[in-house]
Amino acid sequence: MQYKPGDKVRFLNEKGGGTVMKVINDFMVSVAIEDGFEIPTLTSNLVLVEKGDTPMPVFTHETARKAEPAQQPVSKTEDDRASSLSRPASTQAIASGIYLAFVPSDQQWLVTGNIGISLVNFTEHDVLYSLFLKKEEGGFSGVDYGVLPKESKVLIETILHEDLNEWTSGTVQLLFHKDENEKLLMPVSADFRIKGSKFYREDSFHEFGLMQNRKAIIYTLCELNRLHSTAEYILAQKEGESPVPEKAKQFRPEAIIDRYQTAPREAEIDLHISALRDRYDQLSPHEILTIQLGTFERMLESALTCNYTKVIFIHGIGNGSLKQAIVERIRDYSDIEFRNASFTRFGNGAIEIILHQNM
Repeated sequence: MQYKPGDKVRFLNEKGGGTVMKVINDFMVSVAIEDGFEIPTLTSNLVLVEKGDTPMPVFTHETARKAEPAQQPVSKTEDDRASSLSRPASTQAIASGIYLAFVPSDQQWLVTGNIGISLVNFTEHDVLYSLFLKKEEGGFSGVDYGVLPKESKVLIETILHEDLNEWTSGTVQLLFHKDENEKLLMPVSADFRIKGSKFYREDSFHEFGLMQNRKAIIYTLCELNRLHSTAEYILAQKEGESPVPEKAKQFRPEAIIDRYQTAPREAEIDLHISALRDRYDQLSPHEILTIQLGTFERMLESALTCNYTKVIFIHGIGNGSLKQAIVERIRDYSDIEFRNASFTRFGNGAIEIILHQNM
């Protein structure tokens, strides 16, 4: 049944009722109860008592948008407020979860122009969400709220690049719903902080399968397999523990540098051809050097992207051509320092690179 603002309803499976304040989508409305609180409620759990004659206000906050009329179908185009997700390629591992995406409108000019800010629901749950921005003078400003169906995304706002300072920090609150559940998930309140300098470096943007492989800066608000169930939360409370609130972290594609990690944000890579190829006896010296340099460049780019602070490259002694080529490549980057690695461990056969921009 279709409800509209002003309709008087009662709850089907519990006592009480209220007034429909707004239509969230085809299957959910917001009901104001006697205490003055608004409760998002599935229409299947409501019974109409009296049709309303006077339209009710949809939003009270000046920055919130009007809800789309329930009878209008959701278009699948990128320009619409809500749309289904693109399925990511199998080569890009994306965990089931909720993401905040900053997508440049013009993919040819990543560090200028408008940026679309979307909330992405890559789960099998429908999600009720509220998004708040932290104000400089204190407190929070409500930006948007609503229901995000499973495997879909919603465009929250499109902003100018220079307006990013208004999005430096905020909070997204999430509530998960599914008709059939093995366990009930606790609500999530995920804080995010944006480092504005990232938006002025093209290498900060990566293709994101859920956004039709468009380049974006993505923050992971939560991953489903890391969330507590209500039972786990109650048990933790009994044992005197409190689950740690979610902190948004920047999403990154699978990092090739991670397989060489030796300590947090540090890695060590052996560039000897015997470590890079099982069979290399038929390769010429030029082919070997090309493979070694290609590996060096891929690993360095991966380290920069994934916020590594130190990487050791073992180049060996040889005739010195590989080390010389590495030093020449490093000079193309800013905020990178290099020096000979520990003589005790490597002799003169390794170089240590410090990535100051990630510190």
